[in-house]
Amino acid sequence: MRIFLICFCILFYPSLIHASECTGENAKLVKQLEIKLDNCKIDMPDNVTDVEMIKAYDKVTDCSKGVAYQIFDSFYKNKNESVKNDFNKLIEATYIHYQNLLKNSDLAQKLYTGTMYEVQVNTNASLKIKEIVQEYLREMKLQCADLSDLPNDLYTNI
Repeated sequence: MRIFLICFCILFYPSLIHASECTGENAKLVKQLEIKLDNCKIDMPDNVTDVEMIKAYDKVTDCSKGVAYQIFDSFYKNKNESVKNDFNKLIEATYIHYQNLLKNSDLAQKLYTGTMYEVQVNTNASLKIKEIVQEYLREMKLQCADLSDLPNDLYTNI
């Protein structure tokens, strides 16, 4: 029995550990969207004001949201509107979460006065939203790879 197990492992282990890859048009689209999301960067001049920082992070959020919408338009056609609505609620909830976390406690209201804490709220929320969009892209890659493993006739109508 041991010999059988050893032979099985030697012969079939490489095929068992082979990682699936997303192929075709979906792979190209995911790669393009990853590049777009990578380009959602902070663009601020030197000696920036708090207001300019907030606007810069708002642009990152808008850019990330644009990539998310492209993901939804391409990969969530059957539930596009509801997914977009849910994502918009998620964005709003993320900002509220960081507002509550960083500014709304009794202690914070005594300690943290000034716009720099609003900058911190926007920074954290913006970066979290971008991270969430990255999660969508990772999931699309995984789903695409899983779909690539199926026989063609199972997903020709997808």
